[in-house]
Amino acid sequence: MTFHSDLRKNIQSQFIAKWNECPDQFPESKRQFNYLEKRIWEIKFNHFLRLIKKEIRTENPNKSKILEQSKCFFEENLAYPQDQMQLIFSEEMLDATKDFIRKAWAFDYELSFGDIFQALRNLWIMLGLQSFFGKEIQTTPSLMAYSLLYPYTDNLIDSATINQNEKLDFCTRFALRLTGEQVAAKSQIESRIFDLVSLIESEFERQTYPEVYESLLAIHHAQTDSLKLVKPKSELSDAETFLIAIEKGATSVIADGYLVLGNLNQKEYHFLYEYGAYLQILDDLQDARDDFKEGIMTHFSKNLQHAKLDQLLCKTYYLGKSFYQDIKDWYPNELSFQGLIQRSFGFLILASVFQNQDDFSDHFIQTAERHAPFRFSFIQSKQTEMEPFRQHLIKMAEAYKTKEFVV
Repeated sequence: MTFHSDLRKNIQSQFIAKWNECPDQFPESKRQFNYLEKRIWEIKFNHFLRLIKKEIRTENPNKSKILEQSKCFFEENLAYPQDQMQLIFSEEMLDATKDFIRKAWAFDYELSFGDIFQALRNLWIMLGLQSFFGKEIQTTPSLMAYSLLYPYTDNLIDSATINQNEKLDFCTRFALRLTGEQVAAKSQIESRIFDLVSLIESEFERQTYPEVYESLLAIHHAQTDSLKLVKPKSELSDAETFLIAIEKGATSVIADGYLVLGNLNQKEYHFLYEYGAYLQILDDLQDARDDFKEGIMTHFSKNLQHAKLDQLLCKTYYLGKSFYQDIKDWYPNELSFQGLIQRSFGFLILASVFQNQDDFSDHFIQTAERHAPFRFSFIQSKQTEMEPFRQHLIKMAEAYKTKEFVV
């Protein structure tokens, strides 16, 4: 990128240095939950689950009641403070989510629920940034478009039925479209992707907001670069795979920031770089086993060939702690966001261990479990019971399908 080129290289170097300096031992000072505390948490969760299942089984489940019960569980049982509850369950956030689901399915009726949920993960980060930066929380044309771009492009790039040359050919055409050229689409999915770029152009005029499009090109180049991680050609060093990961994550959230604010100052840019880079590291940690099976050699999945992930998870924890301190230094008054970030990162770290126990040593799993409010065996036993709730969420989302697309 032109304006922030030197800044980005400097932040990148600092971030890599932080990672290299992070300890790889389990943190001793982290809070532990004894057996009695875990049982109390589990009883509360069982009570919540019974209430939800009872409501779902009725002929016409009351969505408002389910939402209120969820709010009570977060606030009374998980001890979320009011300010964080407002960030998660605000009417504006819920309305923007519903609005996105309507518009996404109106744009493409054939999108799967999985695609919608993947896009929502992108959207929620941007809605959170709108709130963080004091903007109105809403699904703008560009936020909808950017959130959908990556289910489409990911599905195309990850498809086993499309060969590497075709993928690289698409990447070239997509880059041209992002620069403003009118490019003929070679497939229906490409046509959809190019239409999404047009939606962004409808909100951000290229001459006035050149950095918006530089940021979109940057994430595209980072995604293209990530094709180097695919076997059998992947012979990159740990340092090279780590750089590819943080660039992919950082450029993605920097683009989020530009689409929310239009322009970024240096502090905003630095914050978004670290935020995106760390989210990508967490993502790669959680997906290590799946990536390994698919021949994608990330910094985490490639290490599964010869080691467990104990030490890499510890480094990830300490890197998150460093980023959390940076947020406190940069935005000392944003206490709600700070607290929510701290909770979210802690949850994702523990979820990585629970969901991928084959990738960690037995001793490490036992140690990590002592810091979780639930026994891992309890969480495992609830997987099947949660399925009706998941199906209900899908039904609720599909109720927003419409044939009219109005931005």
